[in-house]
Amino acid sequence: MIKTQKSKKQSNKNGPKKQNLNEKFKVIDLFAGAGGLLLGFEQAGFETISANENDPKAVEMLRFNYPWVKVIEKDIHNISGKDLMGNLKPGEVDVLVGGPPCQGFSLIGLRKKDDPRNDLVFQFIRMLEEIRPRIFLMENVPGMLSVEKGLFVNELVKRFEEVGYIVKQPIKVLHADEYGVPQKRSRVIIIGWRRDLEMNIQYPEPTHISPRRKNRNGAQGDLFHKDLKATPTVKDAISDLPDIDSYKYLIENDSTKYKKKPSSEYAKIMRGELFDSDDLSARQKWDEEICTGCRRTVHGKVLAKRCKDTPQGKTLPVSRLYKLKWDDVANTLRAGTPRERGAYSSPRPIHPFHPRVISVREGARLQSFPDWIRFHPTKWHGFRQVGNSVCPLLARAIAKEIKKSLSYL
Repeated sequence: MIKTQKSKKQSNKNGPKKQNLNEKFKVIDLFAGAGGLLLGFEQAGFETISANENDPKAVEMLRFNYPWVKVIEKDIHNISGKDLMGNLKPGEVDVLVGGPPCQGFSLIGLRKKDDPRNDLVFQFIRMLEEIRPRIFLMENVPGMLSVEKGLFVNELVKRFEEVGYIVKQPIKVLHADEYGVPQKRSRVIIIGWRRDLEMNIQYPEPTHISPRRKNRNGAQGDLFHKDLKATPTVKDAISDLPDIDSYKYLIENDSTKYKKKPSSEYAKIMRGELFDSDDLSARQKWDEEICTGCRRTVHGKVLAKRCKDTPQGKTLPVSRLYKLKWDDVANTLRAGTPRERGAYSSPRPIHPFHPRVISVREGARLQSFPDWIRFHPTKWHGFRQVGNSVCPLLARAIAKEIKKSLSYL
């Protein structure tokens, strides 16, 4: 169990207290999924009080990976803020985070609480009212900003204001590849704080320059981003992982031994071979010689040939799957649609050199999950967990900025 360090907080009227970046602030995670937000905040030094998730497969992995976290497996409609807070009282939780699934946002629905299209957004707001955290963070897809030509998000901001929160303006879309994630992935991040608090949280400044953005910006972009690190490439992320096609037993199993030594700094950190001084999280015990998430997908001859013949950076004929480029970041990993909507596989990109889709572990690396994190051994569930998650490194960058503001309260 993570130990918390208690601190005496003083009013802003007496000036800011001395900053203590080692303090364990408390966070609750809604719609937790595979725990991408949870992990990012723990890496920034937060203590997760509880997490709520309704998918039993995701709950299974959350409890395995984060045994110190109270995971509540219930439909969010059937729990209260008190269930999530435990012994804490309203106002004592530091941060409430979550990304309500977006089945079809509607401005009309946002103005009608009984409209099911926005129901989960209302549940987030209900929890915000009951828990009264100092800060909230809601993440979602960039398309949220364009619904009803921006009127939807404006109405959403009003709802947050009605329950006593100030929303950071302008709302921003953050790009994961600008924070060290080897993937082109963008998320809307809405941050707000309780009206009685004097703060102005900043969005994190980019720490990396992606090959994709560097090429687009040209020489001026290179000069502007001269102090940024280079974003890891697909090669940096997955080149040390096992060639799963070489092992027949991986048709039924999902674990095998590592055969290659990691060569990039990114891969060494993912493997736990290089100390990451910015990672303050606890880690579940794991066998560092075994790589999980490696179950094979066996393709027919026609599809395998298309995989082989399609150039890197292009999409395959018919299936339209994207073939990763070795020296670039990955395209956005998608989770696919739920089984009840007719999908029985998640759309995975093609490996740059092997004639197959990437494995769950390769996807997890591209999402910035370290190798000690376990995903469901079934490929469909495993890759959906990866594709639905927030990139931990992006979450960590945001959490570090929130932590700075909390440290001065």
